[in-house]
Parts: sequence; C-alpha cells; structure tokens
Amino acid sequence: MTPLSSFPDAAASSTRRVWLKRFLAASMTLAAAPPGQAAFEWKIVTRDGRDHVTLRDIQRFYSFPRLQRDGRNAWLKSATMVVKISVNAEDIYINNVKFCLCFPTFEQGGDILISRMDLAKLLDPIIRPTKIGNTVNFDTVVLDAGHGGHDSGAVGRFGAEKVYTLDTVFRLQKALQAQGLKTLLTRSTDVFLSLGQRVAIANGTPRSIFVSVHFNSYSSSAIGLETFALAPQGTANSYDDLKESDFRNRRGNARDSENIALATAVHANALYKLRSVDRGVKRDRFSVISGIEKPGILVEGGFVSNALEGARIHRPEFRQSLADAIAGGIRNYRSAILRRNAASGTGTGTTLSG
Repeated sequence: MTPLSSFPDAAASSTRRVWLKRFLAASMTLAAAPPGQAAFEWKIVTRDGRDHVTLRDIQRFYSFPRLQRDGRNAWLKSATMVVKISVNAEDIYINNVKFCLCFPTFEQGGDILISRMDLAKLLDPIIRPTKIGNTVNFDTVVLDAGHGGHDSGAVGRFGAEKVYTLDTVFRLQKALQAQGLKTLLTRSTDVFLSLGQRVAIANGTPRSIFVSVHFNSYSSSAIGLETFALAPQGTANSYDDLKESDFRNRRGNARDSENIALATAVHANALYKLRSVDRGVKRDRFSVISGIEKPGILVEGGFVSNALEGARIHRPEFRQSLADAIAGGIRNYRSAILRRNAASGTGTGTTLSG
C-alpha cells in the first residue's frame, strides 16, 4: 500500500493549566515523529467518498507509547501530549485544547477513524511542526483591528467592538515591538477599511504574518475565546454544512499548515494566560484570511454580548493581558519556525501532502 505521505492533499482549571504548559513546551521543542517512517503502511478506509485512517495507525506512526480506550472515548498519550478522540465527534482535544475537525469521526471494527484531511491539515502540523513545508522566517506582523468607522462591529452594554479591537492592537503592537518584531497596522484610527483593503495590505508586506483581532456577539449566554484558521479546500466551515463553494481553492490555502500552527500557538497561550472558556480552534472562510498569501489567523477575544465577559473586555487590564497572550503565542510560533528552518537549512520540508 502507498504510504499516506505520498498522497496529495485531499476544563478542570489546574489540570488544564498543566496540559497547556506541556502543549507550549511541546511546540517549542518541535516534537517530531521518529525517523524511518517513509515506508509506513496506512490502513485506508473510504467512507462517503473520503479517505480515513485508524487511531491505531496514528498511534504507531507518531510513536505514542499508550493508546487507552474507555467506551466512546480514546486517548493517545506521550510524555508531553495527550490527544483525546471520541466516536462520532466533531471535535478533538490536544492537551485539553479544543480543535474543530473537518469531518466527524466514526467507529469501525473496534477502532476510531479520523479523516485523512484532518490528519494532514490538523494533527500532523501540530504533532510534528518540523515537517511543515515552505515555511518562511518572518520579521513583521500585520495587525488588523476589526471593523472601524461607520462599521462598529458588535456593540455590547459597555462599548463597541471597533474601539476594543483598536485598543488591543495598539497594545499588541507594543508587545511585539518589545520582542524585536516589526509591525504594520491595517488601521490606526477610527476609519473604515474594506476587507479587500486589509487583504491588500497583508499581501503587500514581505516576510510577514497576519493577525486579525475581533470580539464576538451572540446570545447573552455565549462566552469564551475562539481562534480561526482558514478552512482547507473541500471542507466546510466549522459546524456548517458542506457547500459547492467550499471546493474552491482560496489563496490562503497555500498556507494551511502554517495557519493551523499559528492558530494553535496563539490560542493555547491565550487560554493559559487568560483562563478563558475554550470555544476551540475553528475553521472558516472570512475574507481577511481567505485572500492573504501569508500565514494568518482571526482571534475572537470574547463576547461583548455576555454581561460578565463584556465587562471584562471593557477593562483595559484585560485587553492588555489579551495582547500579551497573543504576542506570547506569536513568539512561540516564531521560535518554532526559526528552529525548524535552522535544523533543515532551508525553508522546505516534507509533510503528509508530499
């Protein structure tokens, strides 16, 4: 059988904090799969026209010492990482951090199966970031404060999203500059910018990554932090139905692996620092991340529509903490990229996509 690597791309608080620390440590040390996996033989199961792989094969390929099963739940465990996978689930947990899958899992023959798309576009870039190909060292972060001008964004009891995003971005700019990084703001005043203008600024900035900062609004009970990366081609937005337009390639899909690695670093660090409710690393096709050619994410820092979280967001101290947490995640991601490129001597590598 052909190795999968040659296929084309197709909250207990104390426990949680311990695993988040381990998550960050694993990212910094660039946990890699053992050598000699080129001839690995995957058991491929096709269902609904999609390839899937077994949890047992995932354990063997990435050399997880333990695979535990209890009813519909299973855990892959190593010294620095625990992956929890459940039957018929749309989510997966890696070191207690929630990730939305592209396709639900299912059980067959006593094993849990996960789509090859999720293996290639989610698990592999997180478990072994040393294998992300075509990474480019960056020295600039393009910071995008959501909304502005006549577009107030979400409006809560205490204030408007456009005000909070700009203030957070100013604070984030200072934190990143303290790391020695250059920054470029898509807007630095209360002005309206089209989504296309924001994308053009990002694409016109060399050696850069892109971070768009927003705050959420929904029902009064909704609460928590969520971070978005671009949905891979041929997959639905998180918790949405698959549409014909989802099969169209976006410019940002060239950076799928870097996008999810950046989202992971920022989201995990923000959860650890802020102790926010974890709404997960999700997928979507927001215009600001669909059209950019650089690694990019969109961070939703909380819900202004929730009384408690809205009051929290209104406090400058929280926005400073959020900015520092995002900056810390960017630092972790950059350290991983620098170490990965230093180890390879080039900006390329081998992933599950070839």
